[in-house]
Amino acid sequence: MIFQFGKTIVDIDRERTRAFYETAGTVGESCSCAGCRNLEAAAGLLPPPVGAFLADVGVDLRKVCECYVICANPDGTLLYGGFCHVCGVVPAGGRIDEAEEYPVDERFRVSFREELDLLEEGFPVPALQLEFTASIPWALGGENPYSAAPEAEHTP
Repeated sequence: MIFQFGKTIVDIDRERTRAFYETAGTVGESCSCAGCRNLEAAAGLLPPPVGAFLADVGVDLRKVCECYVICANPDGTLLYGGFCHVCGVVPAGGRIDEAEEYPVDERFRVSFREELDLLEEGFPVPALQLEFTASIPWALGGENPYSAAPEAEHTP
């Protein structure tokens, strides 16, 4: 399916992407840090446009390849960065503008890259990298360890 995000045009096979994520492990299974566990817990709390976008491209946010907390926002949410993969290509006449972030909603932005980092074993190719920045609520019980620190980062 052809998707256009600003100047970026990509052809994503959401069924092959979805099939991979159905059996993939969650980010909390591969890393036990609070940031990874929180992203997994908060994935279902995101606004409907974000859930619809992720469903459209076949991605399960709980199973991203990489995520990290950049900082705590003044409103108590955490600013995350990260990436996952989608099965897809840049079609003839299409392009990726890596500098362009597409706003899915006011708190969730995405961009695409052809260069792949940490491609999961068994991920269907050809693939593209979907990168995101997002303000995510604290969804775990107890104290948010990132709210006390002006900057906290973790990469599993």
